Parts: sequence; C-alpha cells; structure tokens
Amino acid sequence: MTYAKQKTELKLVISIGANTPGILGDPIRTIAVMRPQIEKSIIEWNIALNRPQIHTQNIDKSLSFEWAPLFETDPLGGPIDQPRFINTVLVVEGEGFASVTPNKKAAICLMKKFLELEKIAGRERENTEVFWGPRSLDIDFISWGGLQINTEALILPHPRLSERNFVLIPLAEVLSKAQGKPKRINSQNIWPE
Repeated sequence: MTYAKQKTELKLVISIGANTPGILGDPIRTIAVMRPQIEKSIIEWNIALNRPQIHTQNIDKSLSFEWAPLFETDPLGGPIDQPRFINTVLVVEGEGFASVTPNKKAAICLMKKFLELEKIAGRERENTEVFWGPRSLDIDFISWGGLQINTEALILPHPRLSERNFVLIPLAEVLSKAQGKPKRINSQNIWPE
C-alpha cells in the first residue's frame, strides 16, 4: 500500500492571555488592541526572513491569521487570589512560510518581538518574585512546524502544552474551522464515556 506524501506543516501557534488591567485597558481590550500589533510583528518578522524572495506588498496576503474565540479560564499555578484569565490562540500559516525552514535563530527573534509587545501592553517581567502571577499580557510561542529547541530564551514546542486547556481548547476551535468539528455519537451503553 502506498500513501500520499504529506506536506510538512509550517504553522505558527501562539497563545495570548491576560488577567489584569494594563495601560491599554482591561484584559479583553488589551488583547483586542494588541491583535493587529501581533499580526504586524509576525508580518515584519516574516518579511525579514524571506527577503528578497517575496514582494513586501504581498506578504500580508500570503499569510493566514486564524484567531480562536476568547475564553475565560481559571489561573493555573501562581497566587490563588489572582483574577481569571482571558485567553485566545493564533494559528499562522500560508505561502509566506514556504521558503523558510523553521530554525532556532528565527524563532528566538520572533519571541523577542512578542516580549516587546508585552512591554508595550504594560507587562513588567522584572518582578520574578511571583511565578505565574497576574499579567496584563502574556504571549507564549507554542510551536512552529516540527521545530524543537531548548534554550534559556525559548523552548519549542511549549513544554507544558498538554497541561494547558487554555491553549488546547482555543487551538481545537481554530483547527476545527479548517477540518470541521467531529460529531459526538451516543454510545448506547457500549462506551461508558
């Protein structure tokens, strides 16, 4: 039996969350205001990776930005009295990634752009006394194709992805747009779940 050769998926998966007001407003407003800035940063990063193979005026059309709905979730870890989080996921793919092989240098460069955006939204990372504490914006780089890296600056894929419903559920929403949602069937006492 032969199988069709699978095309390598070069999707970027990014998780975005917030649970405290920042300089841009409440968490929902902060995420909404930062949404175009996140897309712009990814476009600029992609242009820098692809020069001179692509025309900069077409790069935004060669990328697909698929956003999940917003979800309200309980904090995971950190202080028990912190507010609930607002979370979403962004999946980026498209022809604009066709000529770029996922690599450590480019991934770390993109993560630095995300850290700059967090700072614009008022996040202070200097306070390391509280781990997994409240934040005005949190942008986590979850994965880029099959890239695996483990550095002080970035680990891909995200090491705790399978423990994060606030990533998995929004990610499933995005992926189900393209693939269609599975239909739940009644077990008729054959399957207890």
